[in-house]
Parts: sequence; C-alpha cells; structure tokens
Amino acid sequence: MNSANNSPGSDEYEYAKSLIFKKQKVKLYEIKHFLFDFGGVLVEKTFVLNNLFAFIEHDLNIKIPPKEIDPYLKKLRRRLSSGRISARTFLESIFETYYIPFQKKNEALPPKKVNVEYYLELWFNLYSQVTHISSDMAEIVERLHLAGYTVSLLSNTYDIHAKSNELKGFYDNFDNVFLSNEIGLIKPDMDKYIYVLKKLGSKPKRCIFIDDKISNLIPAHELGIIVIKFESFEKFKQQLNDIGIKDRKEIKKKYELYKKKKKEYNKIKREYKKAKKKYLKKRYRKKKSLKRRLEFQKKRAEYQKKKIEYQNERDKKKEELISKIKLNFL
Repeated sequence: MNSANNSPGSDEYEYAKSLIFKKQKVKLYEIKHFLFDFGGVLVEKTFVLNNLFAFIEHDLNIKIPPKEIDPYLKKLRRRLSSGRISARTFLESIFETYYIPFQKKNEALPPKKVNVEYYLELWFNLYSQVTHISSDMAEIVERLHLAGYTVSLLSNTYDIHAKSNELKGFYDNFDNVFLSNEIGLIKPDMDKYIYVLKKLGSKPKRCIFIDDKISNLIPAHELGIIVIKFESFEKFKQQLNDIGIKDRKEIKKKYELYKKKKKEYNKIKREYKKAKKKYLKKRYRKKKSLKRRLEFQKKRAEYQKKKIEYQNERDKKKEELISKIKLNFL
C-alpha cells in the first residue's frame, strides 16, 4: 500500500471516501485498548527534518531534493524509520550522496569533511525544542487509564526522536510503546498492525486506533479495528463522548443485565424445546394426557413471555450499548 498516495483517483482516496458513508459500530463494552499515533495527534506535527535539511543546504550550499521526487531519499527515510539504519548513518548517506560528489565535481576545493556530530546535535535540539505533548490529550489519556482501558502508543519514528521523547518522559504515560525503529515495522504496513494485535493478545474489534493520516487508518480498518481520524482535540473529545466513553461504567452494568436476560432466555428456550419434543412424542398415543398437554402449554407460554422480554432487552442493547461513528475523510 502506498502511504503517500492520498490524491483523488488513488486507491486509498477512493477507499477512504467509501468509509464516509459507512459508519463503524462501536460496542463499548467490548473495547479494551486505545492505540494512539504520536506526531499530529498527541503532539503537533513537526517538520524537523525539513528544517534540518534547510540548515544543511544553507551551510554546504547544496540542494537536497524532496523525498516525493527522489526515490533514494524516500527509501533512506523508510530505512531510518524502520530502524535498519541510525540517524548517524542517515546523515552520512545524505552527505555522501548530495554533498561530496558535488565537491569532487567542481574540484575548486578538496572535499570538505562534514562535522556529522554537529548536525546530529542540531537535529536532536531542533526536535526537543518543538515537541511537547498536548495537555488536553494527556488529560484524555489519563481519563482512559482511570476508566480501565489499556492505552498504547503506535508510532513511526526515528531513533534520535525516540531518544528525545524517552528523556522527556513522553512514553511513561503508556502501557505499551510500539515504535517503528524498535520493532522494524512501519505504518501503514499491515504487518505492523498484526504484530501489535498479537503483542496485545487482542481481537481487532476490541481496539480503537487514532491517527491523523488516512493512509495509516485504512489497513487497521481492514483488519477490523475501530479507527478515528484525528482532526482536532475538540472533535476527538466529542467523538469519545458520542461513543459513550464517559458512561462506560453505566454501559457495562447495562450489558451485564442484558447478558443475564439472555442467559435466562436461553435456559427457558432449551426447556421449552425439550418439553415440545417430549410432548410431540407422546401426543399421537391413543390415550392423550390432559395433564401433559397443560404442562406443555405452560412451558410454551413461559417461553413466549421470556422471548418478548429478551427481544426488548436486545433492542435496548442495540440502542444504548452500540454506538456508531463515521470516519471523516478530508
């Protein structure tokens, strides 16, 4: 799946458009896990690498092409995100590809040796200065913890960013942290979501995943995970209210009552079927028993009453215990 292709006419775009008209059922009493993306959800989206490249281009008088038009740079960034190369190796590759050949070609001066340590430190400082977890989102994460949910982080990142986040204690707020550079899998590759589900020991329908990129949500949705496209804190807060997060305890009580009614109904249903079978076996004998017929009629009446009660509870369950949310596409 091409994670960058969200333009009109692309497969991701058309698939995402179809989700506008397809609401996702959320059975809150089944949800156990919340999975959050990091950049663009918990923290404001940063463009640190672009800013770093701007410094490098200015200092060394070179041009680093955008990854959208340079397959090599796109591949290099993917390898960095999946942890196959370090931030140091990434920068060394950038200099070897875009700076050293340029120096050799002009031959006005011998190739300059670039101070990689300087740019690594600059990169780390740029990222650390602009990355702050939203206090509003931190409060929501805490609320989810208090409500009894497992809250995990599911992030594509680089080793240098992860180091900064860890030093600032950002990962301490989560039960599980799934970083692309550590597990070697990146969104939107389907294998990453399968890996996370396996580690959580969870079925997809028990998870809600929040990300700001539609391309990252599509494979999760295909697996059966409930997905929410993050657009703003206020909208996300409203979406949580819509699916009943604040009423979770009450919903669980109602679900337990529904399960009790269902259990009672199934018991009466089994007894009725057993009585019916027994009655039908006997009814064609020459001597019919009035007592047996009355017993069967009593069982049938009891079953019909319990069936109506259960159907009413089932209808209430659909109305009160199952929310529906729409995946908005922009």
